[in-house]
Amino acid sequence: MQPTGLACLAALGLDEAVIGMGAKIQNLYGRTAKGRVIFDITYRNLHPNRFGLGIHRGALFGTLYNAVQAQGIRIVTKAAIADTCIVGDKRVLHDAVGTDYGAFDLVIDASGAQSALREKYGDIKYNKPYPYGAVWGVCEDAGQAFGKNYLQQRYDGAGVMIGALAIGKRPDDHKDTLAFFWSLPAHAYADWRAAGMDVWRRRVTDYWPEMQQFTDQFKVVDDLTFAKYSDVIMHKWHGDRLVFIGDAAHCTSPQLGQGANLGLVDALVLADVLQAADINGSLAAYSAARKKHTHFYQVASRWLTPFFQSDSKPAAFVRDMTFGWMCKTPYVKTQMLQTLGGVKTGLFTHLNPGQWHARYDVRKSQP
Repeated sequence: MQPTGLACLAALGLDEAVIGMGAKIQNLYGRTAKGRVIFDITYRNLHPNRFGLGIHRGALFGTLYNAVQAQGIRIVTKAAIADTCIVGDKRVLHDAVGTDYGAFDLVIDASGAQSALREKYGDIKYNKPYPYGAVWGVCEDAGQAFGKNYLQQRYDGAGVMIGALAIGKRPDDHKDTLAFFWSLPAHAYADWRAAGMDVWRRRVTDYWPEMQQFTDQFKVVDDLTFAKYSDVIMHKWHGDRLVFIGDAAHCTSPQLGQGANLGLVDALVLADVLQAADINGSLAAYSAARKKHTHFYQVASRWLTPFFQSDSKPAAFVRDMTFGWMCKTPYVKTQMLQTLGGVKTGLFTHLNPGQWHARYDVRKSQP
């Protein structure tokens, strides 16, 4: 979670609960296999009270789910929505087995990167998968041997990227955990599985010996999940009584860690504009309001990804020669931090997360 997402949670009164489950991240540190520092930046250089938050997906989901239940909102599960149609001035949903739901004044599609409705009704400009993905998993960090305030990465060219992030407590057993990922071309996933865990663990520890205590916790290949990425751009994020938010609207590479944050901002802005009586007019206002912020992160993610996940030797060389220097240059470092923090709306513009909840900028910083 970045400052933007945390500010949205503060507006819902859920930030303290989430922070209590997660791990405050103050620093991003990454270096090459040969020891050249690529990233070494801290959120405190952006604002004394700003930080990222490593959070287990189950902990974030559980916090939001409990808040929905407390509101008495009806939840229907095991319904794979496959289609929708307009009936009069309402919208009806159809699931994969032919059951209808509705009619509704508005349908909000927050179903993620594989949205079925987007492919049928979205105003799509661009939809292309990235050649690289990553295998990732969650392991225990009971003694906090990794260090709870860091996101760390190791690189070898642009083809090898290893990352580790403290993500706080599991929602079920409250044990401290670590998210671990290994970059991998999509076409190489089958070969990775066939080679087996021993081969992979040796490769990881050759690059990063301290990770052995964590990689040893992954016993079989199915202990790790393969995540694929896509780059989806839409001309607008709404239709007649239908709106797309989060990854259903604008999935990107996860290089900048903005997925959940953009989705939360989408939801907050949408809730604000829906105060007007004209639903379709409100949806047009939503698309206009989200354009600059979302467009910046779509472009930035697409631009940054080849430097860390590609077969490009020139991209890796440029990264190794320049990124460490940029982290030491005051103005450039500030722009990098604003980008990481999720607040950029353009090359020279940014927003203040405090606009969604003033408490976010005055909260006392905790170690």
